[in-house]
Amino acid sequence: NAKKSRKCTFPDVDECVLKWFTQCRSSGIPISGQIMQQKAEDFAKELGHEDNFKGSNGWLESFKNRHGIIFRKLCGESASVPESVCEDWIKNIPDLVKGYEPKNIFNADETGLFYQCLPDKTAMFKDEACRGGKQSKARLTLLLAANEAGTEKLPPLMIGRSEKPRCFSKVKSLPFPYKANKKSWMTSEIFGNWLKFLDKSMRLKKRKIILFIDNCSAHNNLPELKNVCVKYFPANTTSKLQPMDQGVIRSFKVNYRKQLIRKLVDAIDEGSTLPKINVLDSIRMTDHAWRNVTQKTIQNGFIKSWV
Repeated sequence: NAKKSRKCTFPDVDECVLKWFTQCRSSGIPISGQIMQQKAEDFAKELGHEDNFKGSNGWLESFKNRHGIIFRKLCGESASVPESVCEDWIKNIPDLVKGYEPKNIFNADETGLFYQCLPDKTAMFKDEACRGGKQSKARLTLLLAANEAGTEKLPPLMIGRSEKPRCFSKVKSLPFPYKANKKSWMTSEIFGNWLKFLDKSMRLKKRKIILFIDNCSAHNNLPELKNVCVKYFPANTTSKLQPMDQGVIRSFKVNYRKQLIRKLVDAIDEGSTLPKINVLDSIRMTDHAWRNVTQKTIQNGFIKSWV
């Protein structure tokens, strides 16, 4: 212990981070390495070490070793994809997108969002039981879409269970469309109306786009479209061919969960009750998380799928 403490250059920062981390774990809050590093820098600033302390990966590794902290996972679809079908389809891409610039080639995909759920991986003490508490099953569906150039992310479409959640009572407008049905699933009616709106907006901009989607049942009853050409991926290949599935949706969810954890950590720091995330909170966090998905991430998603 004496040897370990001599290696600790900023023992006051170390002590503050350890107490804070212990408090978070006793409340069952998952803590990632990035959050721990950010919190260490916050403490260093408060303690007057702002110019000298850096919450680097090296600092994190040393901190973990000093206090016996490890990362654990708390207690897809890619397996049965026919490679030959994917390869044949990729060969046809030049013909499919002929006449369309990368800015006019889009992919859209739905994803489930357990909007109150914490990450399933956390730092913890080595002798700590691996438990994360019961996770919320409250679910929303999101439709996310972007172009191959990565320069245009369409506003998300969110589907919930309640048409008028109580949290909407004093809200005049939302940053993107919200729809509802009993199971919070995508339906052919909701998808058709979204396509009509997209087609109208492209008509007003005098643009013609091509949109690649999977062939799920909600996508099969398409309305008449003039400026949006819809193309389907072959059956059972979307986990390989769909750009949104190649890191784009994952990046969005990482951004979302960072905000969720920050809300909980801030509540602990302030000594207040842990907040319950409602649909309005989720809409605001979704808007922020989607805006922060980078152009490079989207471009890479298309490259991984089609090259």
